[in-house]
Parts: sequence; structure tokens; C-alpha cells
Amino acid sequence: MKKIRVNPLLQQKDPRQSASTKAFTTIEILVIIGILSLLSATLILYSRTGERQINLFKEQAKITEIISRAKSLSIATYGKPGVPCGYGVHFEAPSAFLIFKDLAADCKDSDQKYSGAAEIYESFQLDSTIIFDSLSLSDIIFIPPDPTVIITPPQDEATIIIKTIDGSKSIIIKVTNAGQIST
Repeated sequence: MKKIRVNPLLQQKDPRQSASTKAFTTIEILVIIGILSLLSATLILYSRTGERQINLFKEQAKITEIISRAKSLSIATYGKPGVPCGYGVHFEAPSAFLIFKDLAADCKDSDQKYSGAAEIYESFQLDSTIIFDSLSLSDIIFIPPDPTVIITPPQDEATIIIKTIDGSKSIIIKVTNAGQIST
């Protein structure tokens, strides 16, 4: 027996049948779009949360570096003629802080705190998404040569708490009256 071969190009297929097996249905496309939307929204939420945490860590490092810089400036200028009696950091809620110079004519009569715009050495702002939550100090000043550390108001350990504007995350920085900074 001979088999008859039919040319596949000559075979006719039902057009409805071929379209349904090669393409997605509308419902399948809508389900895929819904899943992709949900995954995208979750990813955006997590990236925002991570961004806030990174901003907090950056500002914590910035404040710590500024306090250390004031301490270094105080030590570096000791014994030089015509230099300030000391350097310090002044904090102003909600988001400003600055390095200041104690400019008393006689260092023995100095008030050892920030006294106004004439003493500003350099000023700083926290990131717009970060604010001071709690400040247990207004000033910390370093008086050379040791340097002696004076916290205003007087206390053994000052606490600086910074937080995100929405209050979801916060970080603590502590400064002792020995000049030790811990985070």
C-alpha cells in the first residue's frame, strides 16, 4: 500500500483555532499587568524606605564629623596669637547647626557658649527629609589645650536624636563631657 502524502502548504487550518493557540487572551494580559503593577509598587515602597535610612546615616555621620572638626580646630589653634578661646558646635531645632568660635577678649572671662552671628565659623543644615527630634544640649565647646569639653546646659552626656520628617526612623548621637562621640 502506498501512502499518499499531502503537501502541508495546501492544508487549510481553521483561522480561529490558530489565533487562540498563538496569542494571549485579554484576561491573561490583565492578570500579568496587575501582577507587574503590584511588584512595581512594592519595589518603589522599599526603595523609599531605604533612601530615608541612608539619609539618616549620612546626617549622623555629618553631625559626628562636625563635632570632631570643632574639637580638631580647637587643638590646632592652641598657643597661636590672636586665635579664639575655643571652637564649638551650636544646635538649633529643627534642622540647623553651626561651628562657632569663642571670641572673648580675655579667655578667662569667656561665656563659653554661642553668643551670636559674629562667632559663626561655618553653618550647616540637615537634609530636608531629616530634623532634630530631641536636643539635650544647645552648645558643645572645646577649650584647648586638652581640650576641655563644656556642654550647655551642663550635663555628663548630651543626646542628639535625629529623625525622618514622617517620624518613621530615628538615630541617636551621644557626646560625653570628655568629648567622646558615640552613635
